Amino acid sequence: MHFLLRGVTTVFTILALAMAYLIWNNNRTVSPTGKDQLNGSLENGIQWLKTHEQSILDTQNPMLWHLVQQAGDISGDPRLTSLFSDYEKRYLDNNPNNIWRPLFKPGTWVPIRFEDIASFPYYNWHFIYASTCDSDLEKVPEIAAQNTPSFCDRYPLRPACATHQMMGLLLLKRSHCGDPAQLENTIDALQQRIYRQLTWDPRVVDVYMQRVLMLVESGAGTKVKPVWLKHLLDAQQPDGGWSPFMPLVPVGGGRAIGTSRLISIGKPESDFHMTAQGVLLLTLLTHPPQ
Repeated sequence: MHFLLRGVTTVFTILALAMAYLIWNNNRTVSPTGKDQLNGSLENGIQWLKTHEQSILDTQNPMLWHLVQQAGDISGDPRLTSLFSDYEKRYLDNNPNNIWRPLFKPGTWVPIRFEDIASFPYYNWHFIYASTCDSDLEKVPEIAAQNTPSFCDRYPLRPACATHQMMGLLLLKRSHCGDPAQLENTIDALQQRIYRQLTWDPRVVDVYMQRVLMLVESGAGTKVKPVWLKHLLDAQQPDGGWSPFMPLVPVGGGRAIGTSRLISIGKPESDFHMTAQGVLLLTLLTHPPQ
Protein backbone atom coordinates (compact mmCIF):
# COMPACT_ATOMS: atom_id res chain seq x y z
CA MET A 1 0.00 0.00 0.00
CA HIS A 2 2.84 2.36 0.89
CA PHE A 3 4.53 1.57 -2.45
CA LEU A 4 1.29 2.28 -4.36
CA LEU A 5 0.80 5.60 -2.56
CA ARG A 6 4.36 6.61 -3.36
CA GLY A 7 3.82 5.75 -7.03
CA VAL A 8 0.61 7.79 -7.22
CA THR A 9 2.34 10.72 -5.50
CA THR A 10 5.21 10.54 -7.99
CA VAL A 11 2.84 10.57 -10.97
CA PHE A 12 0.93 13.57 -9.66
CA THR A 13 4.19 15.40 -8.93
CA ILE A 14 5.42 14.82 -12.48
CA LEU A 15 2.08 16.00 -13.91
CA ALA A 16 2.14 19.11 -11.72
CA LEU A 17 5.68 19.96 -12.78
CA ALA A 18 4.81 19.39 -16.43
CA MET A 19 1.79 21.68 -16.17
CA ALA A 20 3.84 24.33 -14.40
CA TYR A 21 6.40 24.22 -17.20
CA LEU A 22 3.70 24.47 -19.89
CA ILE A 23 2.12 27.48 -18.19
CA TRP A 24 5.54 29.15 -17.81
CA ASN A 25 6.36 28.43 -21.45
CA ASN A 26 2.98 29.82 -22.47
CA ASN A 27 3.67 33.18 -20.82
CA ARG A 28 7.41 33.72 -21.25
CA THR A 29 8.76 36.82 -22.93
CA VAL A 30 9.69 36.46 -26.61
CA SER A 31 10.35 38.91 -29.44
CA PRO A 32 7.29 39.92 -31.49
CA THR A 33 6.74 37.99 -34.70
CA GLY A 34 7.94 39.84 -37.80
CA LYS A 35 5.57 40.82 -40.58
CA ASP A 36 7.41 38.66 -43.13
CA GLN A 37 6.82 35.60 -40.97
CA LEU A 38 3.15 36.47 -40.54
CA ASN A 39 2.77 36.93 -44.30
CA GLY A 40 4.51 33.63 -44.99
CA SER A 41 2.30 31.79 -42.53
CA LEU A 42 -0.81 33.36 -44.08
CA GLU A 43 0.30 32.32 -47.56
CA ASN A 44 0.78 28.73 -46.42
CA GLY A 45 -2.64 28.72 -44.77
CA ILE A 46 -4.35 29.99 -47.94
CA GLN A 47 -2.50 27.38 -49.98
CA TRP A 48 -3.86 24.68 -47.67
CA LEU A 49 -7.42 25.92 -48.22
CA LYS A 50 -6.97 25.93 -51.99
CA THR A 51 -5.34 22.51 -52.03
CA HIS A 52 -8.26 21.06 -50.07
CA GLU A 53 -10.97 23.07 -51.81
CA GLN A 54 -13.09 20.12 -52.91
CA SER A 55 -13.16 18.48 -49.50
CA ILE A 56 -13.81 21.65 -47.52
CA LEU A 57 -16.69 22.59 -49.84
CA ASP A 58 -18.43 19.51 -48.49
CA THR A 59 -18.35 21.21 -45.09
CA GLN A 60 -21.45 23.39 -44.82
CA ASN A 61 -20.47 24.96 -41.46
CA PRO A 62 -21.58 28.57 -42.08
CA MET A 63 -19.38 30.16 -39.43
CA LEU A 64 -16.23 28.68 -40.96
CA TRP A 65 -17.20 30.00 -44.36
CA HIS A 66 -17.99 33.36 -42.80
CA LEU A 67 -14.35 33.44 -41.66
CA VAL A 68 -13.21 32.70 -45.21
CA GLN A 69 -15.52 35.44 -46.50
CA GLN A 70 -14.13 37.92 -43.97
CA ALA A 71 -10.53 37.06 -44.82
CA GLY A 72 -11.25 37.52 -48.52
CA ASP A 73 -13.04 40.84 -48.00
CA ILE A 74 -10.24 42.20 -45.82
CA SER A 75 -7.29 41.02 -47.91
CA GLY A 76 -8.82 41.06 -51.39
CA ASP A 77 -6.97 37.80 -52.09
CA PRO A 78 -8.66 36.32 -55.18
CA ARG A 79 -8.09 32.76 -53.95
CA LEU A 80 -10.17 33.43 -50.85
CA THR A 81 -12.90 35.31 -52.68
CA SER A 82 -13.06 32.51 -55.25
CA LEU A 83 -13.36 29.90 -52.50
CA PHE A 84 -16.23 31.75 -50.91
CA SER A 85 -17.89 32.28 -54.29
CA ASP A 86 -17.87 28.51 -54.83
CA TYR A 87 -19.49 28.00 -51.42
CA GLU A 88 -22.05 30.70 -52.20
CA LYS A 89 -23.01 29.05 -55.49
CA ARG A 90 -23.40 25.66 -53.85
CA TYR A 91 -25.34 26.58 -50.72
CA LEU A 92 -26.83 30.08 -51.01
CA ASP A 93 -27.66 31.07 -54.58
CA ASN A 94 -30.37 28.45 -55.05
CA ASN A 95 -31.75 28.66 -51.54
CA PRO A 96 -33.17 32.14 -50.84
CA ASN A 97 -34.66 30.96 -47.51
CA ASN A 98 -31.38 29.63 -46.13
CA ILE A 99 -31.51 30.83 -42.52
CA TRP A 100 -27.80 31.64 -42.63
CA ARG A 101 -28.12 34.02 -45.58
CA PRO A 102 -28.12 37.17 -43.36
CA LEU A 103 -24.77 36.08 -41.91
CA PHE A 104 -23.18 36.42 -45.33
CA LYS A 105 -25.35 39.21 -46.69
CA PRO A 106 -26.01 41.81 -43.96
CA GLY A 107 -29.32 43.57 -44.36
CA THR A 108 -31.12 40.60 -45.89
CA TRP A 109 -33.87 38.84 -43.97
CA VAL A 110 -35.41 35.40 -43.96
CA PRO A 111 -38.36 34.16 -41.87
CA ILE A 112 -37.15 32.29 -38.80
CA ARG A 113 -39.00 30.72 -35.89
CA PHE A 114 -37.19 29.50 -32.81
CA GLU A 115 -38.84 26.11 -33.35
CA ASP A 116 -36.90 25.85 -36.62
CA ILE A 117 -33.54 26.16 -34.88
CA ALA A 118 -34.29 24.68 -31.44
CA SER A 119 -32.19 21.60 -32.17
CA PHE A 120 -29.11 23.73 -32.97
CA PRO A 121 -26.35 24.31 -30.39
CA TYR A 122 -27.12 27.25 -28.11
CA TYR A 123 -24.41 29.43 -29.66
CA ASN A 124 -25.94 29.02 -33.12
CA TRP A 125 -29.18 30.48 -31.76
CA HIS A 126 -27.17 33.57 -30.81
CA PHE A 127 -25.38 33.75 -34.16
CA ILE A 128 -28.66 33.62 -36.07
CA TYR A 129 -30.30 36.22 -33.83
CA ALA A 130 -27.25 38.47 -34.09
CA SER A 131 -27.23 38.22 -37.89
CA THR A 132 -30.93 38.99 -38.26
CA CYS A 133 -31.72 41.15 -35.21
CA ASP A 134 -35.02 39.27 -35.19
CA SER A 135 -37.30 40.71 -32.49
CA ASP A 136 -38.91 37.34 -31.69
CA LEU A 137 -35.58 35.58 -31.26
CA GLU A 138 -34.44 38.44 -29.04
CA LYS A 139 -37.13 37.47 -26.51
CA VAL A 140 -35.95 33.88 -26.14
CA PRO A 141 -34.35 33.75 -22.64
CA GLU A 142 -31.54 31.38 -23.74
CA ILE A 143 -30.59 33.87 -26.46
CA ALA A 144 -30.93 37.05 -24.40
CA ALA A 145 -28.73 35.53 -21.69
CA GLN A 146 -25.85 35.33 -24.15
CA ASN A 147 -25.71 39.11 -24.21
CA THR A 148 -24.66 39.22 -20.55
CA PRO A 149 -21.09 39.02 -19.15
CA SER A 150 -21.91 36.16 -16.76
CA PHE A 151 -23.43 33.80 -19.35
CA CYS A 152 -20.48 31.38 -19.48
CA ASP A 153 -20.42 31.00 -15.70
CA ARG A 154 -23.06 28.32 -16.21
CA TYR A 155 -20.78 26.34 -18.56
CA PRO A 156 -17.45 25.97 -16.71
CA LEU A 157 -16.55 22.81 -18.66
CA ARG A 158 -17.09 24.33 -22.12
CA PRO A 159 -13.79 26.01 -22.98
CA ALA A 160 -15.15 27.59 -26.19
CA CYS A 161 -18.17 29.16 -24.51
CA ALA A 162 -16.58 32.62 -24.19
CA THR A 163 -15.21 32.66 -27.73
CA HIS A 164 -18.53 31.54 -29.21
CA GLN A 165 -20.28 34.21 -27.19
CA MET A 166 -17.81 36.83 -28.43
CA MET A 167 -18.51 35.82 -32.04
CA GLY A 168 -22.20 36.47 -31.48
CA LEU A 169 -21.53 39.82 -29.84
CA LEU A 170 -19.36 40.96 -32.74
CA LEU A 171 -22.17 40.01 -35.12
CA LEU A 172 -24.58 42.04 -32.98
CA LYS A 173 -22.23 44.99 -33.22
CA ARG A 174 -22.10 44.63 -37.01
CA SER A 175 -25.91 44.49 -37.14
CA HIS A 176 -26.25 47.58 -34.88
CA CYS A 177 -28.53 45.44 -32.76
CA GLY A 178 -29.22 45.58 -29.03
CA ASP A 179 -28.20 48.09 -26.39
CA PRO A 180 -24.77 49.56 -27.36
CA ALA A 181 -23.67 50.19 -23.76
CA GLN A 182 -24.53 46.65 -22.66
CA LEU A 183 -22.84 45.26 -25.75
CA GLU A 184 -19.57 47.08 -25.08
CA ASN A 185 -19.66 46.13 -21.41
CA THR A 186 -20.08 42.46 -22.27
CA ILE A 187 -17.37 42.55 -24.94
CA ASP A 188 -14.96 44.14 -22.46
CA ALA A 189 -15.76 41.49 -19.82
CA LEU A 190 -15.25 38.68 -22.33
CA GLN A 191 -11.92 40.12 -23.44
CA GLN A 192 -10.76 39.88 -19.82
CA ARG A 193 -12.10 36.32 -19.50
CA ILE A 194 -10.46 35.17 -22.74
CA TYR A 195 -7.15 36.77 -21.71
CA ARG A 196 -7.23 34.81 -18.44
CA GLN A 197 -8.05 31.61 -20.31
CA LEU A 198 -5.09 32.10 -22.62
CA THR A 199 -2.83 32.80 -19.66
CA TRP A 200 -3.69 29.63 -17.76
CA ASP A 201 -4.60 27.15 -20.51
CA PRO A 202 -1.41 26.33 -22.43
CA ARG A 203 -2.97 23.78 -24.81
CA VAL A 204 -2.28 24.98 -28.36
CA VAL A 205 -5.46 23.46 -29.77
CA ASP A 206 -8.50 24.79 -31.62
CA VAL A 207 -9.81 26.91 -28.75
CA TYR A 208 -6.36 28.50 -28.29
CA MET A 209 -6.48 29.77 -31.87
CA GLN A 210 -10.06 30.88 -31.35
CA ARG A 211 -9.18 32.86 -28.24
CA VAL A 212 -6.35 34.76 -29.93
CA LEU A 213 -8.59 35.42 -32.94
CA MET A 214 -11.39 36.80 -30.77
CA LEU A 215 -9.06 39.16 -28.92
CA VAL A 216 -7.68 40.52 -32.20
CA GLU A 217 -11.04 40.76 -33.96
CA SER A 218 -12.72 42.44 -30.98
CA GLY A 219 -10.08 45.18 -30.90
CA ALA A 220 -8.00 43.82 -28.01
CA GLY A 221 -4.99 42.77 -30.09
CA THR A 222 -2.62 44.53 -27.68
CA LYS A 223 -3.58 41.95 -25.06
CA VAL A 224 -2.15 39.15 -27.21
CA LYS A 225 1.25 38.15 -25.89
CA PRO A 226 3.92 37.62 -28.59
CA VAL A 227 4.51 34.12 -27.24
CA TRP A 228 0.91 33.14 -28.03
CA LEU A 229 1.40 34.05 -31.67
CA LYS A 230 4.72 32.22 -31.65
CA HIS A 231 3.06 29.05 -30.39
CA LEU A 232 0.39 29.26 -33.09
CA LEU A 233 2.93 29.76 -35.86
CA ASP A 234 5.09 26.95 -34.48
CA ALA A 235 1.99 24.71 -34.50
CA GLN A 236 1.36 25.27 -38.22
CA GLN A 237 1.80 21.94 -39.99
CA PRO A 238 4.21 21.37 -42.90
CA ASP A 239 1.20 21.27 -45.26
CA GLY A 240 0.24 24.83 -44.25
CA GLY A 241 -2.79 23.99 -42.14
CA TRP A 242 -3.34 23.71 -38.41
CA SER A 243 -4.28 20.67 -36.38
CA PRO A 244 -6.53 20.72 -33.29
CA PHE A 245 -4.30 18.03 -31.72
CA MET A 246 -1.30 19.10 -29.63
CA PRO A 247 1.34 16.33 -29.35
CA LEU A 248 3.13 16.10 -26.01
CA VAL A 249 4.98 12.78 -25.72
CA PRO A 250 6.04 10.87 -28.89
CA VAL A 251 5.14 7.16 -28.88
CA GLY A 252 6.50 6.23 -32.33
CA GLY A 253 5.12 5.98 -35.83
CA GLY A 254 4.41 9.71 -35.97
CA ARG A 255 1.93 9.34 -33.10
CA ALA A 256 2.05 10.94 -29.68
CA ILE A 257 0.25 11.24 -26.41
CA GLY A 258 -1.36 14.62 -26.70
CA THR A 259 -4.48 16.68 -26.23
CA SER A 260 -7.30 18.25 -28.18
CA ARG A 261 -10.24 18.30 -25.80
CA LEU A 262 -9.01 15.30 -23.80
CA ILE A 263 -5.74 13.39 -23.46
CA SER A 264 -5.44 10.79 -26.21
CA ILE A 265 -2.99 9.13 -28.59
CA GLY A 266 -2.97 10.50 -32.12
CA LYS A 267 -1.06 12.60 -34.60
CA PRO A 268 -1.47 16.17 -35.84
CA GLU A 269 -3.62 16.42 -38.97
CA SER A 270 -4.66 19.76 -40.41
CA ASP A 271 -8.37 20.49 -40.54
CA PHE A 272 -10.64 23.17 -41.97
CA HIS A 273 -12.00 24.30 -38.60
CA MET A 274 -8.68 25.45 -37.18
CA THR A 275 -7.12 26.51 -40.48
CA ALA A 276 -9.98 28.86 -41.39
CA GLN A 277 -9.51 30.58 -38.05
CA GLY A 278 -5.76 30.79 -38.58
CA VAL A 279 -6.19 32.37 -42.00
CA LEU A 280 -8.56 35.04 -40.67
CA LEU A 281 -6.31 35.76 -37.67
CA LEU A 282 -3.25 36.25 -39.89
CA THR A 283 -5.28 38.31 -42.35
CA LEU A 284 -6.30 40.66 -39.54
CA LEU A 285 -2.71 40.91 -38.32
CA THR A 286 -1.26 41.62 -41.76
CA HIS A 287 -4.06 43.95 -42.91
CA PRO A 288 -4.73 46.25 -39.95
CA PRO A 289 -7.45 48.91 -40.34
CA GLN A 290 -6.17 52.08 -41.94
